[in-house]
Amino acid sequence: MGPRMKTIWIISDGLPGHFNQSIGLSEAIQSRFKHEATTIDVRLKYKALRSLMRFIANYLPWLVGQETLSFFYQHSEIPSNKPDLIISAGGNTLFANIALSKAYQANNIFSGTIKGYNSHLLDKVFTVVPIKGIKNNVVLDLPPANIKPGSENQDKPFYTLLIGGDGAGYAYTDTDWKQLVMAITDIARRDNITWKITTSRRTGNSVEELLRQALEEAAVDGAVVDEAIWFSSNPQKVVKRFLEEGQIIFCSEDSLTMVSEAIYAHKPVVTLQPQIMKPEENDSMALEKYQHKQFIIRTPIASLSLQKFEKERFCKTYPDIQKQIADVVAALWS
Repeated sequence: MGPRMKTIWIISDGLPGHFNQSIGLSEAIQSRFKHEATTIDVRLKYKALRSLMRFIANYLPWLVGQETLSFFYQHSEIPSNKPDLIISAGGNTLFANIALSKAYQANNIFSGTIKGYNSHLLDKVFTVVPIKGIKNNVVLDLPPANIKPGSENQDKPFYTLLIGGDGAGYAYTDTDWKQLVMAITDIARRDNITWKITTSRRTGNSVEELLRQALEEAAVDGAVVDEAIWFSSNPQKVVKRFLEEGQIIFCSEDSLTMVSEAIYAHKPVVTLQPQIMKPEENDSMALEKYQHKQFIIRTPIASLSLQKFEKERFCKTYPDIQKQIADVVAALWS
């Protein structure tokens, strides 16, 4: 009779970027330890009480448990089987992660910055940028992700474009978007390719209409776009497929999740910058790290068409993030 299969609980706040990080953690652990993973969905009842939740966790730990979880969150059913490990990503899951870990005496890990919570409330904290003074901080080359490397389409050359929108210190103007369309039109003709494009929740309908109209006008002299997904009117989960099919991945810089998922494709990645940008310090440090390791080339939209993106400008080998994560959990469980 072999060893008992491990049980992992994934705490999800419903945001795809956070959930995919948690799935990435689970899959990395699965590569070493076969386990059963169960998702517990949580939603804050009172966002205004987040500082109180942090205070209770940090200074009144005897109050933290399943009852306080139910007071602060709406949540799905708690499984009956005891977990060996609780994992989550996203600041709104931190209290739930800590409360369930304490209630069931289970190890717990978190992906992301810990928003003022005491680090000793978590067994391991995974980040891309080091957190000063935290001994249980594990610095990864890339954040966990639910993306695997893929091959490109050999029959017809495509470039992939992932478009975000305003947020995280980035603000896009109509000029930025029009310059982007001009750039991808020039690149399509210069490199003899067509594009696969998807927008996202952050883009918005008005920007999508502007892009759609500009691309229709640009296509008069020949095909520019092979496939376009306009998320606000026709949401589809195509990012994984587009990452696999593109030879080069272009990605607006406002979403670190999108950028890291693009890097996981193990292909050249170009991040696009609007004229107005002031990224948060942690995001800025992560992007600088990615550029230093040659995972990405950071490029202003205004000068995009002036650059070429030969594969020699990017890294030749990529880190094994799954192994990095699995090694940490193996040490935790040893």
